[in-house]
Amino acid sequence: MNLKMKLITFGACAIVAGCSVLSPQPDRSEFFILSPVSDSAGMATKPASTSPDSQLTVGVGPVDFPDYLRRLPVVTRVAPNRIDLSDERRWAEPLDKNFVRVLSENLAVLLDTQRIEKYPWSLRTKVDYQVEIDIQRFETTSDGQTQLIASWIIRDGQGSKILYASQTTVGAPAGPDGVSASAALSGDLATLSKEIASRITELKQHRTPNNADSNSASAL
Repeated sequence: MNLKMKLITFGACAIVAGCSVLSPQPDRSEFFILSPVSDSAGMATKPASTSPDSQLTVGVGPVDFPDYLRRLPVVTRVAPNRIDLSDERRWAEPLDKNFVRVLSENLAVLLDTQRIEKYPWSLRTKVDYQVEIDIQRFETTSDGQTQLIASWIIRDGQGSKILYASQTTVGAPAGPDGVSASAALSGDLATLSKEIASRITELKQHRTPNNADSNSASAL
């Protein structure tokens, strides 16, 4: 092969190689969201609801989320001090906002009330109970598990007195794909929601008439 033919062959190969590198690549992104208990079997275990004529008004928030989870790429913890961000698996909305939205939906179903207020609510809005949550972990791990660690408190309607404080630690098999992982995380959030709803129901049942009248008067 003479020099001219070699140059032609080399140029053709370079063009082919360049096209394969520069040509558009298919977008393999997958988008996920958390699902509420109304979309699962979780409704079967909801606590006893309040009577329709005395529906609770529950304030949800503030909910404090770690900054490393306030992102769209799905986070996987691979070591105590290292996380990986997925290039293809993404949340359809920021995880902290998705979390609060689904938590509010869960509490509405579990407490049988539509009076759920998300923080910050208007100063004119009176709530019976306020739920504050501090999220330490809400992610999957490299060994195929989910992990939710959340400290939470329930305050009275004025937000001044802590009526109950607890921590929820729960996990489940995440499954091999993003759909299974998001479903497992939804299940962890459902567990937290049920614990909060159960405690609010107990507080409501043990609230004295005088306290109830006081709260009603303050709402006028």
